[in-house]
Amino acid sequence: MKDSERIVTITRVERIERQAGRYKIHFDGAEPLEVHEDVMVKFRLLKGTELSLDSLTEILRADEGNKAYVQAIKYLQRKPRTRIELARNLAQKGYEDGIVQEVLDRLEREWLVDDKSYAMQWAHQRLNRHMKGRRWIQHELKQKGVQERHIETALHSIDPDEEWNSALSAARKKWRQTKGDLHLRKQKVAAFLARRGYPMDMARRAAYTAADERSEEEEVSHDIEE
Repeated sequence: MKDSERIVTITRVERIERQAGRYKIHFDGAEPLEVHEDVMVKFRLLKGTELSLDSLTEILRADEGNKAYVQAIKYLQRKPRTRIELARNLAQKGYEDGIVQEVLDRLEREWLVDDKSYAMQWAHQRLNRHMKGRRWIQHELKQKGVQERHIETALHSIDPDEEWNSALSAARKKWRQTKGDLHLRKQKVAAFLARRGYPMDMARRAAYTAADERSEEEEVSHDIEE
């Protein structure tokens, strides 16, 4: 009989103090293992159970996968993440690629990771709350490792009027902060909007609209004072 096929028997199952859900499994003729209760249930690790040494390797790998899953859940609790962001985090924690991919697949099956929905939510949040244009959003999603097809879906979901309103809000805010003559201020605001990812024609139009609105306000104010 090969050594890996040798049978060992569980002699004792011990709860580990101060480690929630962790147990130490004792054997006759093998070093004890520490596993999560989910792994213990999956492999039916009860007193008297007989196991081959080969199966212990499988159990250890399953427990490592469970640790990686718990780490991923903790990482997701802070805010939603993309698949690539989770993969990078788990790799930094030292988990092997095979286990990382298994954990990510499980999270996708459980709808805890969904890059398509993530991209959609990110696009509208950045557009409306942070006043960023579609080119900026596209760049950010690429940096986060989102697949091109999900990025395209997210960008197509942006209504032109929604992006225009976002650009105009940004233009109005920037106009109040910009100095110089009328033409120079328009150029500065348009350039600012272009850097934030809005299409150049939209950036110019928003800058000119903000300028016109401000001029009208100043005219009304001047008439009132007279």
